[in-house]
Amino acid sequence: MSKKELVNKIEYYSFRAWLAGFKLLPRFVVRYLLISLFHTVGYGIGIRKQIALKQLRHVYPNTPLSELKVILKKMYRNMALTVLEEYLTDDEQLYSMCKITGREYVDEALSLGRGAILATAHFGNWEAARILPKAGIPLSVIAKAQRNNLFDTYTNYIRKRSGLKVIDMNKGLRDIIKQLNEGRFVAILMDQNAGKSGLMMDFLGFSASHWKGVAKISLRYGIPIVPGFARRTDDGEIIFEFHKPILHVELDDQEPNYRIVLEEVNQIIEKEIRMYPDQWFWVHKRWKHGFDMFA
Repeated sequence: MSKKELVNKIEYYSFRAWLAGFKLLPRFVVRYLLISLFHTVGYGIGIRKQIALKQLRHVYPNTPLSELKVILKKMYRNMALTVLEEYLTDDEQLYSMCKITGREYVDEALSLGRGAILATAHFGNWEAARILPKAGIPLSVIAKAQRNNLFDTYTNYIRKRSGLKVIDMNKGLRDIIKQLNEGRFVAILMDQNAGKSGLMMDFLGFSASHWKGVAKISLRYGIPIVPGFARRTDDGEIIFEFHKPILHVELDDQEPNYRIVLEEVNQIIEKEIRMYPDQWFWVHKRWKHGFDMFA
């Protein structure tokens, strides 16, 4: 056994033991402990806290620091609840917590018979989308394989047990097109940094690198894009909120037109973030290859 395999096993079985212990406790106790843990380790000790705070201060330059810290604390709370709902909540219970608005937009897009792209973001509990197949929405998601293969396998088992399909990000376009041809709804996180090869565009007021793929697929194959989010409410509900499909059959598959499509998607994502800033994942470096906030 290699050192890497040993480390993976120690990490994985420690995590499973931690989950087993939490499952013995009342749910309200687990909820309290997780929120306290994320507040203490995330906000208190400061895991990626300074990254998140710096990005918040750039996007909201006129907002007092005290208010930005409240947003940040709520973000860590949301992360704790996401862990609770992903690993310690069965699918039936999670489904009972969820509500869907804009379902007609999903049906409209899928009725074209070409599949559809769910343009979403690291917002609310995006992992809760695993239960959408229980509502009759044939969803596939693109996921990057995690470093620990045991943890990755277990997480994907949870994702797939209600009918969700997982597309390995490394397999790229071919598998995405295959899923679309099967008439499925393919979810793509649109707020990820696309690196040096991405399309540089404005995001929340600053230049950021965007993946071209969604716009390219939409224009080349006539695939509708449905923006959608899993927003958490104060009373414990998760609302899946879908927007009107975006489809520009009049535009050619050319890079200048990618900007038109991506800007339209961005406007919806940005509006959602500005309305509910505490639900966005501020801890990742969205502007890493665009505007350098850390210079």
